[in-house]
Amino acid sequence: MAARKPTGARNETVRCENCGEYYAVTYKRCPFCEEQEEYRRARSREDYDDEEEYEDEVYDEEEPRHKGGKRLKTNTRGGGYGGGPTPLQIVGWVISLALIAAAIYIVVTIIGPFIQRGEQAVDPNPNPVTSSTPAPSPSGSAEPQPTDSAAPQPSDSQSPEDGEIPAGQTATGFTLSLSEFSLSNRYPDPVKLNVTFSPAGSTGTITWESSDPAVVTVDQNGVVSPGGTTGTATITATMAGGYTQTCKVYNSVTGSSGSSTGSGGGTAATLSLNRTDFTLDKAGASWQLKVNGTSSNPTWSIGNSSVATISGDGTVTAVSRGTTTVTATVDGQTLTCIVRCTW
Repeated sequence: MAARKPTGARNETVRCENCGEYYAVTYKRCPFCEEQEEYRRARSREDYDDEEEYEDEVYDEEEPRHKGGKRLKTNTRGGGYGGGPTPLQIVGWVISLALIAAAIYIVVTIIGPFIQRGEQAVDPNPNPVTSSTPAPSPSGSAEPQPTDSAAPQPSDSQSPEDGEIPAGQTATGFTLSLSEFSLSNRYPDPVKLNVTFSPAGSTGTITWESSDPAVVTVDQNGVVSPGGTTGTATITATMAGGYTQTCKVYNSVTGSSGSSTGSGGGTAATLSLNRTDFTLDKAGASWQLKVNGTSSNPTWSIGNSSVATISGDGTVTAVSRGTTTVTATVDGQTLTCIVRCTW
């Protein structure tokens, strides 16, 4: 196969008619042919043992023949015969392999997972029926929802019922003047429970109710009266909006007052205390006892002065929690009253 004419050298090279190689026009004769001829002349046949050794040294059997001869093995003048790869080619191959490896890595580690996620996102059944969705009842009515056990429960002073708040009510809470008291034969008079609204100066509407009207009754002004049956009942005061307070009442009224007998015998004048049983709800609270039916000054004493004390005018003052008895002695008669200190 004849050598190809170098591109771009059309006007600067000519082709040898003998060997077919292109050479620069600056040469008078083909340098390839001269080189071959000089090489042959330099090494005569006498330097070789036989003709076959001479032919193997000078010529290459694998190279194509031209003009009845063999082409030399080497071409030191640049005739286009290729040798081994150049360093630039090796670098190009290495870079190509690196790019191919990087592309494979990107496909496997980055693009692959996205493709798998896309396949998993496809739901083969777009309308599944889950067991967590309750089936509608045949009647079409909604099933009752379970109550939330974590919801805040009303406190002891709150009613579970929340009524409408009247437009004129400004109070957010209230307190009662007594938390408990007693009614007895000696003092059966009705007791009025007073209400203090909070914040100060606010107003509100109170509804009164007795837990047992047969024991005690209460009107809508907070006046508590004996019901005709002895026992204990609770008075509940409710403010619109659900806020409540309670008062415990001990009733020992039987409908008639007993008589007292003096130490000298016979029937004495009927004397009584204005209280036979009462409660003080905090340390320092006081109540004044009085004797009805006499103008004499009684002598007062108390069973346990660590629970309460009593002064000469019958004023009882709470000291600590507990129960004790106050005794009044007057006109030869002895009257007693139970004092309860609770808070």
